[in-house]
Amino acid sequence: MGCGSSSVPDVIIPDPTPGQKCHVLFKKTGMFAKDQNVFQDGDKSKKWLMMDKEGGLFSNPTYILENFVRKDGSKRGECLCAAKLKITECKSYGHEMHEDSDSSGSSSGEEDEPEVEVVKMKWAQAVKVQFFSDREMTKEIAQIKVKAKGKAKKITTITMVEDKDEEGNVTGEHEERSVQKDVKVKKVKYTITEMKGVEKEALPPIKLKGKPNKSAYKLEWEGDVFQAEIESNNWGSQEIEVKTSYENPALGMLMGYIIAKEISPDDIKDQVNIW
Repeated sequence: MGCGSSSVPDVIIPDPTPGQKCHVLFKKTGMFAKDQNVFQDGDKSKKWLMMDKEGGLFSNPTYILENFVRKDGSKRGECLCAAKLKITECKSYGHEMHEDSDSSGSSSGEEDEPEVEVVKMKWAQAVKVQFFSDREMTKEIAQIKVKAKGKAKKITTITMVEDKDEEGNVTGEHEERSVQKDVKVKKVKYTITEMKGVEKEALPPIKLKGKPNKSAYKLEWEGDVFQAEIESNNWGSQEIEVKTSYENPALGMLMGYIIAKEISPDDIKDQVNIW
């Protein structure tokens, strides 16, 4: 299991039933934990389920949504839904570089102006998430694919710094570099590509509302499988709420959590590698 732990509640709430209207709150089991407690009706006094997470975004993480029905001596409950995530594409392209330096105006005894290199590029990422009905992840029930693209700038500032001895005499100079990145998301598309028992033309859509590059925004995911939202001032929060009334509510809960909390536009943007 992950770094956190979760004790069995005094009252074990029955598992969600097909089509049950569910409003759940995911909250970390501890400050630095990966695991999440799942509370019914968004009420922290109603601990209902637990989600066990292993790994990070670039290490093919896995997720287990389970109840608190544990056999004697076991620390695991019964698996209601499982998932594994994999980044299938991560690239940057269309690089353009220009330099901005101005040392012509420096006079004797003054330090040269820093040289600035700016590299502009485009980037693209693709993510696949598979969902399963069993802990062993052998019985696939759904699959989603996420495609994201955007623009980025890598800004490198190069400064020449004097080397001095213990008496303050200049003995030479060396180069110091500082690097900043500015990443923007142009488009993110979430698509359910497979679902057990559902024909491709009938696969439910996932609609994303909102613009992720605004200083004040709210992103909303809507669809038949789940509904979730996140505001800019709550990005990085240890909590998120998900709603579902899907025929497989455990799938709706887990899919909603992973999309809105693990691979939201902000999460994807934060992991863009432009170095």
